[in-house]
Amino acid sequence: MKDPYKLNIDRWQTLNFSLEFWLKGKYIYDTPNFLGNISSYLPGQLLLAVIFYLMGNVGYIQVAAILLFSYAVIKKFKNNFLAVQAIFLLGISLSYIYEAICKSDFISSFIFTASFILLWSEKFKDNYFEKPILLGICLGILCLTRSVVIVALILFLLKSFLKTDWSARIKMTLSFIITIIILLGTVLFPAKSFQYILDHNPLNLQGQSNGFVMLFFLTLTIIMSFYVKKISQVFIYSSIIIFVLMVSFLLEQYFVLGYDYQNNFFSTTYLASCLPFSIVGYCFSIKDEKINKI
Repeated sequence: MKDPYKLNIDRWQTLNFSLEFWLKGKYIYDTPNFLGNISSYLPGQLLLAVIFYLMGNVGYIQVAAILLFSYAVIKKFKNNFLAVQAIFLLGISLSYIYEAICKSDFISSFIFTASFILLWSEKFKDNYFEKPILLGICLGILCLTRSVVIVALILFLLKSFLKTDWSARIKMTLSFIITIIILLGTVLFPAKSFQYILDHNPLNLQGQSNGFVMLFFLTLTIIMSFYVKKISQVFIYSSIIIFVLMVSFLLEQYFVLGYDYQNNFFSTTYLASCLPFSIVGYCFSIKDEKINKI
């Protein structure tokens, strides 16, 4: 695509100017893109994407995402067929192909999160909190990519967090908070005033639904985390909750904005957020089925 503006998709251009403003110390949440939309990028996503911006093409983030995903499933699934199947399913999915063509980065946040869970659960299978400081830093970055990834991270770690020792809890929590503060500071300090931040901030756009709906899904996620007994359930529960959450968001927008909100079907791309979790969950189910037959 020689002229990406013809796609009438703004994610790539929004990421481009957001990174440009961020690196120059400018406030990024008050400037509309070529379609008139305001940036909603959180600093964690900017940090993950900055190397590809410096390479000259933010679209490379999707290449990095699928490479990391490939490495993660190969490490997790010793069965090469399952690993290849997972990579193949993601690579041929219309959602991923669409994102790659449009140089969008939306699904990459969820691919990175799914890959992190796979790699961390494999590396520290006996104790997820063996490296609490590193874990806190990773969680701080991931939570500031897309707000919805918190669902998968809560399902993955909350139960173990409550069982681990106080020293690991404190180290992880402090490193998480410090990472959040530093990253948020890089995007909020350039604002003209505190009131300006309240009027122009990414949370107004990152929130996928109204407060009551988000609170319901957050509560549901916390409750379901206590029923997680094995890593496969993290992915299965994540895919279900995230999908239903996104569907509720789309339905809400229909009721509020009317049918014209969906006139180009762009908003259906939000449903792709559950894709990497669904694929991994499917592979786990195949693995478990084979084990049960033995």
